[in-house]
Amino acid sequence: MIARLGLDRNLINRSMIDHVRRYKPDMVGFNTISPLIYDTTESIALIRSVYSGPLVAGGHHASALPDLTLRRIPELCALVEGEGEIPMVKLMSGNDPETIPGVWWRKKADEIVHTPPHRNPNLDDLPFPAFDLLDMKYYTRPSISTIRGFYLSTVSILSSRGCDRRCDFCSESSTYGRGVRFHSVDYVLEWIRRILKDYAVEALYFMDNDFLINERRAGEICERMLSQGMHKQIKWAIQARANRIQPGILKLLKRAGCVLIEIGIESGLQDQLNAVRKGTTVQVNERAIKLIRRHGMHSHLYMITGFEGETLPDLEKKLAWLKRFVRTSFSWFPLQLYPGTALYEKRGGRFFEENEWTREKIRAYYKNTCLASFSTRKRDEWMKIHFQPFFRRRHQVNLLLRNPPLKLARFIYRTRTRSGIL
Repeated sequence: MIARLGLDRNLINRSMIDHVRRYKPDMVGFNTISPLIYDTTESIALIRSVYSGPLVAGGHHASALPDLTLRRIPELCALVEGEGEIPMVKLMSGNDPETIPGVWWRKKADEIVHTPPHRNPNLDDLPFPAFDLLDMKYYTRPSISTIRGFYLSTVSILSSRGCDRRCDFCSESSTYGRGVRFHSVDYVLEWIRRILKDYAVEALYFMDNDFLINERRAGEICERMLSQGMHKQIKWAIQARANRIQPGILKLLKRAGCVLIEIGIESGLQDQLNAVRKGTTVQVNERAIKLIRRHGMHSHLYMITGFEGETLPDLEKKLAWLKRFVRTSFSWFPLQLYPGTALYEKRGGRFFEENEWTREKIRAYYKNTCLASFSTRKRDEWMKIHFQPFFRRRHQVNLLLRNPPLKLARFIYRTRTRSGIL
């Protein structure tokens, strides 16, 4: 298996280098995330071996550790801290990097200059994404992963940026900064119209951190979708905080075609919610789940394991809460420490500042860094015995509930075909 993975990586690397040679780009950009920064580092070194043009990085990791990222990856010419659309256009237009907001520039081998990050004040000034440059047939293949449990061809859109909360584990503010900015309702509706005109998709996924943060705006989007008949053409899903879930807006969402609401529940234990400054309660979460179900919609819950001091009995309590209360889909993810977050500052141990960014070190860090009282091995054993059987059963039930028989049959057939069973 290891040899197979190594072979696949070599094929991918060769394909990447061949593409750079054929395409001859004016600039190459990299989106960085901390758990995969080793892959970015390796890719940059490979591309630099065949390409002499500018290499620029952006994303959460580069925005959280801009100076260190430039110094650790010497092949990079620059990086963009925060939002990248305007800075990248100015770089490509030949503007002096020292005058571009948000750019960290390697002026000399040992000298880095930078300007404060740029935040786009009016999101409507940005053009619609150039989907035509992508292989949309590939990216819109039916999947159960985008709108959880619904086997649909989907396009994702982002109608707002930012969040008004400061949860200790979240890295979103590294890129978007504090506060929330919105595209206008006109912009959002025109974007949806273009998607429906150009692509035969069945669904939309709103990637906004909290689609309901401005209930009046959310309601206007729903009303406009209804008046233009979009609710007859597509299903859609949103993310929202539990405290935003209210009967009035749920009725409107349902009428406008929304089928799923994702909520960051994080935990069924109040002390854990308090520990990461989630700003909600177990009771508020339970009420939100009940209301969504009562209004004939589905929810998907995101939860975390590995809170500081968490014990195996705590995991038992969280699983018991799910079994007793939840009749919907859910995901459990281990708590991870991202640079730029309050939790990393408290408990990260300056890992990225004091260690090499190699594949082995970073994988080990994210696999073994656990603030809980149990080891990663103990957690994995517990998950295999107690959590995974329940998760699989609930997953299968939700597939049955969320898909008509013909759609489900297509999903099963294509899954088996890809796996070589058929």
